[in-house]
Amino acid sequence: MLRLNRRASLLLVASSSIALASLGALAWGCNSQPQVEAGISIERVFPRLRFERPVFLTGANDGTDRLFVVEQAGVIRVFENGEDPRSSEVFLDISANTSRRGNEEGLLGLAFHPDFEENGSFFVHYSSSNPDKVGRVSRFRVSKDDPNHCDPSTEEVLLSQAQPWRNHNGGSLAFGPDGYLYVSFGDGGAANDPRGSGQDLSTWLGAILRVDVDAPAKGKRYGVPADNPFVEEPEDAAPEIWAFGLRNVWRFSFDRSTGDLWAGDVGQNSVEEIDLIRRGGNYGWRIFEANELFDRSGSLSRGEHIPPVATYGRSEGISVTGGYVYRGSRYPSMRGSYFFGDYASGNLWRTRRAEGLEYETELVRRTGRSIASFGEDDGGELFILSFDGGVYRIVSDSNAESELADWPPSLSETGLFENGSGEPSAHLIPYEINVPFWSDGATKQRFLHLPPGATLGYKSDGAFEVPAGTTLIKSFAKEGRRSDRNLETRLIRRTEAGWEAATYIWRGEDAELAIYGEQFELRSQEYGVETWHAPSSSECNLCHQAENGYVLGLTAAQLNRDVGGENQLVALAVRGVLELPDVLQTESEPRFVSPWDESAPLETRARTWLDVNCAMCHSPGGTGNALIDLRATTELAETMLIDEPPTQGDLGIEGARLIRPGSPKQSMLLHRIDTLGSGRMPPVGSNRIDEEARALLTDWINALSAR
Repeated sequence: MLRLNRRASLLLVASSSIALASLGALAWGCNSQPQVEAGISIERVFPRLRFERPVFLTGANDGTDRLFVVEQAGVIRVFENGEDPRSSEVFLDISANTSRRGNEEGLLGLAFHPDFEENGSFFVHYSSSNPDKVGRVSRFRVSKDDPNHCDPSTEEVLLSQAQPWRNHNGGSLAFGPDGYLYVSFGDGGAANDPRGSGQDLSTWLGAILRVDVDAPAKGKRYGVPADNPFVEEPEDAAPEIWAFGLRNVWRFSFDRSTGDLWAGDVGQNSVEEIDLIRRGGNYGWRIFEANELFDRSGSLSRGEHIPPVATYGRSEGISVTGGYVYRGSRYPSMRGSYFFGDYASGNLWRTRRAEGLEYETELVRRTGRSIASFGEDDGGELFILSFDGGVYRIVSDSNAESELADWPPSLSETGLFENGSGEPSAHLIPYEINVPFWSDGATKQRFLHLPPGATLGYKSDGAFEVPAGTTLIKSFAKEGRRSDRNLETRLIRRTEAGWEAATYIWRGEDAELAIYGEQFELRSQEYGVETWHAPSSSECNLCHQAENGYVLGLTAAQLNRDVGGENQLVALAVRGVLELPDVLQTESEPRFVSPWDESAPLETRARTWLDVNCAMCHSPGGTGNALIDLRATTELAETMLIDEPPTQGDLGIEGARLIRPGSPKQSMLLHRIDTLGSGRMPPVGSNRIDEEARALLTDWINALSAR
């Protein structure tokens, strides 16, 4: 849930949203919806266009009303800002010089010169592949003969910053109302800012810079404005710095009306923050993470800590994406609102100035998209870019975000469980999977409910097609719990607009809706007191993402198994639940083997465990912070695992690799799974190490040395 801070107040909207689709005989709530105020939503635009990992969108402010989309691999595409453009053109391609070895590396930012119409100059921020591990800001000039094309040979490098690690590259750049170019660099990477860059004024790392691209000085391709805060002192300070104490500002923007500079700074362990950037401001990292004291042994190098204007915790997301203040003309009610989001959970918020100097922040839409970036066209209309390849416009909506207010407050009211018994209703369809996700040793029951006459669409290579109105149910139980009921029951629903997820926590004879999740203690003879974490609705979206089909268990590899003496896929088809191809040889369809089946090959078992527990984030289009592909179907040589150096820090392990064959102690993948501290993988849903998986992966890594 969003947290208040010293300068920010919070207004959470809890009004009704889109009506839930019919669940047939299920008693899912009232027939009428309460009156609500107008809300905010997103809509897909430019439906014929699809982009590969789009990370930025902007106009050129040259009167042509074109849009430019930056693709992370090193390509900028251009197209007309119309209702239905049919295609885009390659404006610039520097992929040959752009590193994508790290998941956060690539072509990251784009800014057009204020006089672009006259001088044809624009600037990009990218990760160089030659030299490697260097962040660059370069000037390019558009072709005089073709305004939709730029020759890469026109590059002039302005700024070069060595990156100690491959993450926390910053990547944002924009011209301010003063005509100067502002640039963000992250703290250099790994975790916990090991070099102390955030409080070190002698480095550009962990800072926002301000330079004059039109007045080169002292043999450089830029000048330093005389009123930059550290031009005169301290002596060892980099004069280009405008503000510091920042961990990783992935996106910042200027309010085109007031000139205010807004930034989203990605948090470390617990808090994401939005900052208003001031001249010479110290934003606290690594002494502070947002408002929370992070490094008790250190101290601020200069000035006072400037607190954020908005924050949110890990129950609402794990990676903030800074946005824009809306100044467009389509939606007057949105003007003056700063919109920002979370890359992993897909939550969209807005912050507005309240009375006095305080700000109020509200969750306006759970989008279900990975919000990689925001963009603004020449008219001030706002867009969201997602790694599903689409561009979405932020729009005014007649329905406000409900935060599940239209879900029944108790599980018994949904009609999914028999009142007073805790037993699933007879009309639910049970199913089993081959390999369950690790859930601290809990047992799970799975059911689904389909709307009348609907069926699942079979796909052998991914998640099944799920019709709107479908509900999937998963109940968790554990021996030694304080009662004989389930711990919790999680529901995910397919709506016309996408997906919704919720957690119900069992208390006696019924379970209560827990929108923001809950953490409580369990007692058992084997483990004594242990912690159980029931996820919030937003946390569910960290793993259940639109890019991977949202549902994780409804796949051929998981359902292709014998249940009660017959193949489950065939049984579901006979029951009218699953629409199968006319000819289906179940023995040749994908099927996960159990990681604990010692008759199966060791590598197959290890790769299956990684697929089920990790690939939902670590696969193409996933939100994982490492450029690895952990799907079991990916050839091992293509996973980017073997002998690859870690991009998120090495935990001080000499010679560390993601996997070093024959050396579990030097294999970061195993360390990530074998810890409950910072860097824990998977990052949510577990408070206990899977000891069997640790042993399995250890054996596999040792065996790799013999290949």
